[in-house]
Amino acid sequence: MIRVLLIAMLIGLGAITADAREAARIEVYEFGTYAAVGPAYRQPPSPQGIKIETHEGYVHLETTRTIVAQLGARFGFRYRTIANGRAYVAPLKMVWTFPPPGLIGRDPQKPVRREVVALPALSNGSSALIMSLESPSDLVAGTWTIEIWSGNRKLAEENFEIVMPLIS
Repeated sequence: MIRVLLIAMLIGLGAITADAREAARIEVYEFGTYAAVGPAYRQPPSPQGIKIETHEGYVHLETTRTIVAQLGARFGFRYRTIANGRAYVAPLKMVWTFPPPGLIGRDPQKPVRREVVALPALSNGSSALIMSLESPSDLVAGTWTIEIWSGNRKLAEENFEIVMPLIS
C-alpha cells in the first residue's frame, strides 16, 4: 500500500499561536525523487486507509517529474507556507488524485482515486510531502496530482508522471 511520507521541519515552535488561520500562499522550492533519512514514525491512516508516516528527513536525489514505477521509489516536493505577520498554525488540506484504476486502500473492492487529508502547517515554515511506492498495487502508471488547499483556495499543485520501467 502506498505510504505518504510527511515531514514538517518546524523551527521556533514556542512562538506559534494556536489560532486557525489560512495560509497566504505556498512556495514549492524543490521537487523530484528523495531518499528517506532516519527512523520512520507511523501516523494514523488517511480516511480511505492510505498509510501515512513521517521520517526525520529526506535527501533530494533528482529534480524530475517523471518517476519510474518501482517498489521503494519516493517522490514529491518541499514547500514553504508563506504568511503575513507572525507565525501561526495554518490548517491545510492535501488532495491526492491517482490515475485509474486507483490505489488499494482500506476496502480492496473500492480503489482510491482521490483522497483528502487535513494537516496543520507552521506559517513561514518548511515542509515536505513525499509519496512512496511500497507494494505492487501502488505501481499505477499515469499522472499523480498533489494539491495543497487552505480553506477554499488552492495554493499549490504538483503533477508527477509515473511510468512503467522499460523491459530490456
